[in-house]
Amino acid sequence: MNPSTFTFNTAEHITFIAPNVFDTMLGLAVVTASPGAFPGERVSGAVGIAGERVNGTVYLHLPEPLAQETARAMLQIQPDQVPGDSDVHDVVGELANMIGGALKSLLCDADIYCAISTPSVIRGAFAVEAPPGVRAEMFYFTCLGQRLAVEVHLQIN
Repeated sequence: MNPSTFTFNTAEHITFIAPNVFDTMLGLAVVTASPGAFPGERVSGAVGIAGERVNGTVYLHLPEPLAQETARAMLQIQPDQVPGDSDVHDVVGELANMIGGALKSLLCDADIYCAISTPSVIRGAFAVEAPPGVRAEMFYFTCLGQRLAVEVHLQIN
């Protein structure tokens, strides 16, 4: 299948999945936001997706203060306590895993069978560049007054 003819609506799915994961797991409201500037320094979780017909990655990008707030919410840490880096990594990785896992499930429902990798976490200011033929989409949201993004790179054969 040519990626330009692929009709799987990633935008429709991600704009449902991300708010649902944040609400269910953290009790935090996430609202779709318009595209725009995103903080350079961030904590990002990444999950690979692979199958016979699909290959790609789902990234969850959070600015450091929001990453800490998500760790506080998931681990029920008091607002005056600072979660450790390993706690922040675990939570951001798990949130990326849940978002990527939900997308994987929807791909499988569309007969595009695949599996996901274990999550990894990256910190810093960086850009992810998709190789030729890979559909790259960025979805922006706000949570607790801060921007976050879900970036999806998919190549469908």
